[in-house]
Amino acid sequence: MKNSTTLFSFLVSLILVHFSVYAQETINFDAFETDSYTSESGGILPYRLLKPLDYDAEKKYPLVIFLHGSGERGNDNSSQLKNAASVFLDQEIREKYPAFVLAPQCPENDRWSLHHEGDVTEKYFLSEEPSETMKMLMELIQSTKESYNIDEKRLYVTGLSMGGQGVYDLLLRNSDTFAAAVVVCSFTDIRKAGALVNTPIWIFHGEDDNVVPVDNARVMVNTLEFLGAKPRYTEYTATGHNSWDKAFSEEKLFPWLFKKKL
Repeated sequence: MKNSTTLFSFLVSLILVHFSVYAQETINFDAFETDSYTSESGGILPYRLLKPLDYDAEKKYPLVIFLHGSGERGNDNSSQLKNAASVFLDQEIREKYPAFVLAPQCPENDRWSLHHEGDVTEKYFLSEEPSETMKMLMELIQSTKESYNIDEKRLYVTGLSMGGQGVYDLLLRNSDTFAAAVVVCSFTDIRKAGALVNTPIWIFHGEDDNVVPVDNARVMVNTLEFLGAKPRYTEYTATGHNSWDKAFSEEKLFPWLFKKKL
C-alpha cells in the first residue's frame, strides 16, 4: 500500500509539472511588441515593450523595467520573457495597474552589471564603469521616456539573478530616478549600499539558493537597516535559486510597487 501511495504521488507530481511547463510554453507574449535600440556607439539592444491596456497618448503612465537573468541572454528577443515576465500579461494586473513594461535582452557576451571578487569581507566590487549593455539600457530608458508619455515620478525597476545586479547598478548610477525596485535572488557591492537608502526596495531570496547564496540578501538587508533604510525582505524556506515564481506571485507586490512615487 505504501509503495502504491508513493507511486501515485509521484505520478500526480509529474502531471502537475508537465502542465506547468506546457502552460509556460503556450503563453502568448505577442502583446510585448518587438523592437531594438541602436546605441550612440553602434551597439544593438533587443527589447520587448508592453503598452498599457487601452493606451491613451494623452495620459501619463508608469514605466517598469524588467531585467532577466544570465540564462536568458542572447539576441532572439524572446528568451528574456521566459521567467516571470508573464505576470505582466495578467488581465487583472493590467487593468488595475496600467503601465509600460520594458524588457530588454542582454547580449550573450555581456552582463547588466560588472563585478569582480574581493576578499571575504567585501566580496563583490562593482565596476566604476558600467557595462556596454548597461550604457545601452540607460540610453534606451531615456529614449522610451522621450517616445511615450511616461510619468517620471513612477519609474520602477525589477530583476532576477543577474537582472537583480542590473537593478542595483541602475539605482547606484541613477540616484533619485526610480520610485521603487524589486530585487530577486541577487547581490551587489555592499560598500555602496548607502546610495540605496532613499529608494524603496523589496528583496526576495530562497533559503536554499546554491547559485547566489542567501547570505548576500541578508547582509544587504542588515546593512540597509543599519543605515536607516526600511527595505522589505521576503525569504522563502525550502526554495532554491528560483524564488522568482513565488516573488512575482506575491499578492501584495504590485499594490506596494505601483503605490510608490518620487
